[in-house]
Amino acid sequence: MLAASLDSSLRFIRGERLRLSVCKPGEAFGNPKRRVQAQFHHGGDAYAFWVTDPGYERAYLARPDGDYDLGERFLTISLGEPCNDCCYKLVAAIIPCAAGGAA
Repeated sequence: MLAASLDSSLRFIRGERLRLSVCKPGEAFGNPKRRVQAQFHHGGDAYAFWVTDPGYERAYLARPDGDYDLGERFLTISLGEPCNDCCYKLVAAIIPCAAGGAA
């Protein structure tokens, strides 16, 4: 597994055009659990990772399902625990830029 060869499971990046989406990704399969997904751009590429930042997750799960534009934010990207020989990337922390606001 490639993840085992990494020297760190965390990266601190600047995410551009951050949008948080609150949805029920497993609803079609009978799973009504709501989740928060971060969609952002970094280095010219688009990404979509699940949010595990407790403050943002709690704040946005309290809102209706939908998309919320946050603009530019610093993000701590983490590798989750291995599951079926895969490690998923997660947004472990969302940090406002100096001019940005909180959740």
